[in-house]
Amino acid sequence: MVRRPRWTEPDTQTVSAGWEQLHRATEREGLDSPGRFELGEVSALIGSGTFAAVPVQESKKTVSRSRFRPYARTRGRTRPDNDLALEALVSTSERGRRYAGVASVEQRAICDLCVETRSVAEVAAHLRLPLGVVKVMVGDMADAGLVLIHQPGLMFGDRSSREFMERVLHGLRSL
Repeated sequence: MVRRPRWTEPDTQTVSAGWEQLHRATEREGLDSPGRFELGEVSALIGSGTFAAVPVQESKKTVSRSRFRPYARTRGRTRPDNDLALEALVSTSERGRRYAGVASVEQRAICDLCVETRSVAEVAAHLRLPLGVVKVMVGDMADAGLVLIHQPGLMFGDRSSREFMERVLHGLRSL
């Protein structure tokens, strides 16, 4: 005959304390905020050699961040159908000025930005999007007739190349 241990009721206080400890809410406030990747406080801690709380001055410029990945705007494509140079100039066509065929908010923003001719790099900087994403979007917009692309054939020494280089330098300094 095999004896089986008799079932006894566990102590309810011990069980409920264990349950609460396992299933209590986690402290996630601030962990999911867009600023969680800012390294200012970490750099200050590492540089000071102490791990006490160090106040960090917040920048005056606020950067808005999107809630989804940049390449979701291009349906995962990372390269445009047409090879666009970084310095290729983009201007809005008549169709783009009327927003005829504009499919997204970003395309509308590109149409608004390129009323004045801008380089692909400038458009990416203004929209705060990766250059690859902007190249794909501008390429799609050119295929739809919303923007015109002017591939520059610059020669060193002529007036237009100097003006262009000054404009690029100004754009880089403003970043």
